[in-house]
Amino acid sequence: MKTFIVIVLFGIGAYFGYQKVFNSHNTVEITGNLQVSQYNNYDIDAPRVSGQLYTVTVHGIAHNTGGKMVKNVFIEYKIAGHTTSATIFDIAPGQQILFTTNSIKIKRRNPSFSLEAVQFEESD
Repeated sequence: MKTFIVIVLFGIGAYFGYQKVFNSHNTVEITGNLQVSQYNNYDIDAPRVSGQLYTVTVHGIAHNTGGKMVKNVFIEYKIAGHTTSATIFDIAPGQQILFTTNSIKIKRRNPSFSLEAVQFEESD
């Protein structure tokens, strides 16, 4: 019985050791909030052709949760059907960096948005 318990504990230890050493890869966690501002694109003397436009960006934080430096972090959001992105050159292990996506112009004040992709390269 003791031998069985030792073998099971050894197996569990070996599994977690393998995950820690060989399967540890960097991840970048992204959190972001939408910032909407009114876009003043009209001439007061011109007839109104279209509705009000809004400028929208995503302000957020990229956090490197891994143990290696990551570089060329590309963050892509979709806002009301339009794609926008931000690029961060490098993030050290454990570091958090603020980012802002490129702005887009839309006609809705409260658009839906979602994080579409996060791509990066690991450095040695």
